[in-house]
Amino acid sequence: MQHAPRDFEAETLAADDPRFVAALDLQIAQMRRLLDLMAPASGAEALRAVREAFPEMPLVERARAVAGYRE
Repeated sequence: MQHAPRDFEAETLAADDPRFVAALDLQIAQMRRLLDLMAPASGAEALRAVREAFPEMPLVERARAVAGYRE
């Protein structure tokens, strides 16, 4: 596993920045992939798994990933 250099600083992106949208789409895709691999039996189990794997993501984004998975 690679680590960021000690002088690394993350850049804050505005919500209308195309890179922000792309990063958000990537995270949602990663959450859905996790759910595909897990095949949770219920929505509650899916939300719990996504919360544990992606604790930094807001609830609305985790719910969006689960909703897209359950469709």
